Amino acid sequence: MGELIKQDRRGGRTAKTRVEACRAIDIGSWARAGRLQPGTICTDVMEWKIAKSGEFTGKLTYTIDMTGPHVRLQHPQAKTGERLDYRVRLATTHLYGGALRWWFMCPVTVAGRACPHRVRKLYLPPGGRYFACRHCWQLRYTSQREDAINRAITKALAIRQRLGGSASLTERFPAKPQGMWCETHRRLRRKWEECLGIICSEHVRKGQ
Repeated sequence: MGELIKQDRRGGRTAKTRVEACRAIDIGSWARAGRLQPGTICTDVMEWKIAKSGEFTGKLTYTIDMTGPHVRLQHPQAKTGERLDYRVRLATTHLYGGALRWWFMCPVTVAGRACPHRVRKLYLPPGGRYFACRHCWQLRYTSQREDAINRAITKALAIRQRLGGSASLTERFPAKPQGMWCETHRRLRRKWEECLGIICSEHVRKGQ
């Protein structure tokens, strides 16, 4: 299983995949539903559909076995239709007051080494074979990119206002205020230009 993850990394596909594009299973939802009681075994099905059209896109059969404890995952591989059947170990940590918090132990092995991550969610990206942690699939949140742009805009505006300029990124960079060192003014301009570079590159990527 890990070899397949390794090949996906080398191809670069998963590095561009967003969390929001993946199917996900959340152990927290099982805990809230009372499905993680000691000694119990239960089987259920998850289905995924396209929100707008309601078109069926995938199905997962899972069996939570708390005598282990582990969960057995069964689902077809999207591209080949191959029926996959594998287990994911469950682990706990103790919270204040004696309560337990449950985790998935990522089932992936890469280059002979088991993934060490203990996670609340496992993901299956489009075309992937196995549910695994976000780290193994090298997934990113869409908000990570959006947050970077927002930080760049905020920083660029703060630099302009520090120099007495307006809150507009379309106007020329403010002149050096009286009493400010020339090197300080140049340093702030370099940072401002770096921020504009981040903003512009993202607009180009989106075709704006």
